[in-house]
Amino acid sequence: MTSQKAPSLFILLLLVSFASVSAVLFTPGLPQIAHQLGISDAASQLTITVFLIGYTFGLLPYGPLSDRFGRKPTVYLGILIAILGCFLVLLVEKFHSFPLLLIGRLLTALGSCVGLKIAFTMVGDTYQHGKATKMISYMMLSFAIAPALAIGVGGFLTTHFGWSSCFYFQTVYSIFLLIMTIYLPETCKEKDFNALAVKTIARNYLEKIKNKKLITCALMMGCGASIIYLFAAVAPFIGIEKIGLSPDHYGLLNLIPPIGLIVGSLLANYLSEKKEQLPVMLLGSIIAIAFTALMLVLFLLGIVNVWTLFLPMPFIYIGESLVYANASSLILTHAKNKSYASATMGFLTMGSCAITLLLAGWIPSHSAVIMPFIFTVIVVFMLLLLGALWRIFNPALLK
Repeated sequence: MTSQKAPSLFILLLLVSFASVSAVLFTPGLPQIAHQLGISDAASQLTITVFLIGYTFGLLPYGPLSDRFGRKPTVYLGILIAILGCFLVLLVEKFHSFPLLLIGRLLTALGSCVGLKIAFTMVGDTYQHGKATKMISYMMLSFAIAPALAIGVGGFLTTHFGWSSCFYFQTVYSIFLLIMTIYLPETCKEKDFNALAVKTIARNYLEKIKNKKLITCALMMGCGASIIYLFAAVAPFIGIEKIGLSPDHYGLLNLIPPIGLIVGSLLANYLSEKKEQLPVMLLGSIIAIAFTALMLVLFLLGIVNVWTLFLPMPFIYIGESLVYANASSLILTHAKNKSYASATMGFLTMGSCAITLLLAGWIPSHSAVIMPFIFTVIVVFMLLLLGALWRIFNPALLK
């Protein structure tokens, strides 16, 4: 290592939430974007889907790049690409171009995803087992606090200055993060000068794809993340158009669901040295399915209001946090190559989100009930994956 100093938790929190902040900051402005550009609600949601696609595939090159050049130079490259994407989005109002908006969002995703990739890699470089779980549970707090605050800020900016102001804010935030990452230590112990060779990249990713533990854990993480991004894409239309909330009011109410991520992260931290990972993941899955089912029943009964939209979400997020922190810890502590493991983990996690949003967009329904229905299907699938994971770690259960 070029420095024995552990990376700052504060900067890691900023990095790991960079892409999620970029993904949701402008969501209170989605109805406004649809109206101003003359597109449908489903088309405006493509701004999130395209972002998730860029997020998914953008993670893959950062694995070999960070092995070849180090973690910090890779972070700098990604943030600069994200800033370029923001600049393109800022031109959308002038040219009134929806394709330009999608291109800008794609570039922002390709750049901002470096934060999640490098943050998890640095944790894998520096910590092991219980300590890694603790660090990841702390990092989960950023998934709760930063995106929630971003939506609140986005709601305020949209109401008072229009949706494009969200991207001015995002540009400034990206520059601030670029400056902060200068203070990170380089955690790459030894640079691999063959890391960019096609055979090396193919061999390393093929090795990870064959790892059943990694694939199963990453898909479970994808289930939890899919609910978060689906809520970010669909809830603004339920809250603003169906319930009648203003964008800033909606943004403030979005501070409620992430309370569950905060509580879940702290609970995962507390349980990390007291309970085995798989039982904690089972607890999280049970909590999540109980409250997704509750929301579904309430929506089916026609009870769609502020309370039924926002109050079940913290409990769903508590369950997701318990699953996410322990699944990611299992991946990173059992992986030999942390860089490729975290990249593959991120690829599968965000790929699951992109597929979920694409499928949700194709379902021909204007009913609010479709959101909790998909939530419930996702959590049931997560339980099935947990059953498979349990059998992988405990072969005796197959007898």
